[in-house]
Amino acid sequence: MKKLIPSIIFIFSLVAVFNACDTTPPLEKLGDVVSAKYNPTTKSFVVTYSSGTEKTFAAVVDTKNDPPTASYALDDKTYLYVADATVAGDATISTDVNRVSQFVYDGLSLYYLWADNMTNKKPTLKDVDPEKYFESVLYSLDTQHGWSWMTDDAEGLMAEFSGESTSSFGFAPFVLWTDNTKTQLVAFVRYVFPNTPASEAGLTRGDIITKIDGQNITLSNYMKVYGASSAVTFTVYDQHMQNAKQLSITPRTVNTDPVLFSKIYEIGGKKIGYLFYTDFISDYNQSLYNAFSAFKQAGVTDLVLDLRYNHGGAVTAATYLSSLIAPRSAVQNKSVFTIMSYNNTLNTYFDRQGWSRSDSLGVYDKTESNPLDANLDLSKIYIIATGSSYSASELTTFCLAPFMNVIHIGENTGGKFTASWTLHAYKSFPDKNENNRAIPIYDEADLTASEKTKLANWAMQPIVAKYTDKDNNSFESPGYLVPDYAVPTEEYNPATWVPIGDTSDYLFAKAISLITGQTLSATRSVPATRMVDANLFSPRGEKIKESVNLDNIKLSPQDIKNIRELLQKN
Repeated sequence: MKKLIPSIIFIFSLVAVFNACDTTPPLEKLGDVVSAKYNPTTKSFVVTYSSGTEKTFAAVVDTKNDPPTASYALDDKTYLYVADATVAGDATISTDVNRVSQFVYDGLSLYYLWADNMTNKKPTLKDVDPEKYFESVLYSLDTQHGWSWMTDDAEGLMAEFSGESTSSFGFAPFVLWTDNTKTQLVAFVRYVFPNTPASEAGLTRGDIITKIDGQNITLSNYMKVYGASSAVTFTVYDQHMQNAKQLSITPRTVNTDPVLFSKIYEIGGKKIGYLFYTDFISDYNQSLYNAFSAFKQAGVTDLVLDLRYNHGGAVTAATYLSSLIAPRSAVQNKSVFTIMSYNNTLNTYFDRQGWSRSDSLGVYDKTESNPLDANLDLSKIYIIATGSSYSASELTTFCLAPFMNVIHIGENTGGKFTASWTLHAYKSFPDKNENNRAIPIYDEADLTASEKTKLANWAMQPIVAKYTDKDNNSFESPGYLVPDYAVPTEEYNPATWVPIGDTSDYLFAKAISLITGQTLSATRSVPATRMVDANLFSPRGEKIKESVNLDNIKLSPQDIKNIRELLQKN
């Protein structure tokens, strides 16, 4: 034991020496964090304190993200973060929970269809990226389908929902891989809106875009076919992949009327009304009325509604359109058209208030024409719907069925049986009819100027309901609509495409043959090679196809407080 004493004394001496040499003050004496810089080479943060001291901390790099992120928790009150761990620069210093992430939690815990899933998922200091936090708390079924989303351009979102597109060319591209190697993309032009940069440049349905500004189309530049901030030159071939030309198109803000084409045909003793509808946008309900007025005045006996490329949109547009189609008695009686089922808290609140959770036929806004005046009083309708028909297209097809014979021609639909609200921190964005286009989460008076600035541009579009028909039937299983008459697609073969409304169109020809009993010759052929759907969409198309947009909800600040109190009690 005596031999150990000198060793112990020596060790204590070394510790004393090392402690004497360590001149770095303890954290409480370093002062506040003044700045933090990230070094991608060393994968570390260099933190400067108010005392003037600098300290280096090894970053935690998350390579699961693209690009990888880097972070470090200094303590339970300070968190360092950079969104791209490959780039040097200033780090975000988080000392409070991100205000937008808190908005996400507060909104989803109130209105999300799966609000029960938000338990124990409050944001922390580490949730500095609100979009990643949003994605991390979504319900598994929602994540699987990609239904809910958020944006940092709330004003742009409202414009898109009203049919206004900024930096737009005015045509609808269908983007595909040229083959299974998935290295090069092309874009088929599905249709072109009139009086737009695309129509003025001479772009037409069936044209094939192969290059953008002389470069092959890839994942890095394909978004330019949907719009750009300046002029773009497209290399364009005709539908037979011949006669290449260069088209320079300058984008601008355009308003796109979704009633793209309507016409009356007299075939086989029948008067057939045909309507090609691109989107469910309630701002253009008058265009629907005008088309159906012409149908009614002409004595149309049969109707073909073409929704083959319609990704959906607003429930008010779907209800208005259906009020022009359904039997007159159902519209006069304001029969229930579709029913919404929300989360338990919202269902309870709506029911206690005596509010309807349904949308009814024959209901229209004060600035709109009465749909009864143009109602066709039909007992049967032929609807063209494909895998590119989503949300409000499916709602219209499915919820008309209890009232009339709906003949679905085409393919299985895209599959969206859910509905969403636009959520904003404090704005409701009322439309001309005083309908709320967004639901506020907070009373604006309760927010500071700083909070309003941080939250102003953000909005969410979460799933808040599932819809059924008037009899509470749904198509949740199998999750899509199956056609009564399946028609092999020609959408991958533009050589067979004809102008919208041409009676030789393969889908329209099928509808005409069912109406008249006559077999029409449809343009069909087998392409030498079939291209591969890239499953890529425009930002707006991606958004509206995810769910039916409930654009007619009116909740006051007091309602919001009451719902929050009800949630806390439950």
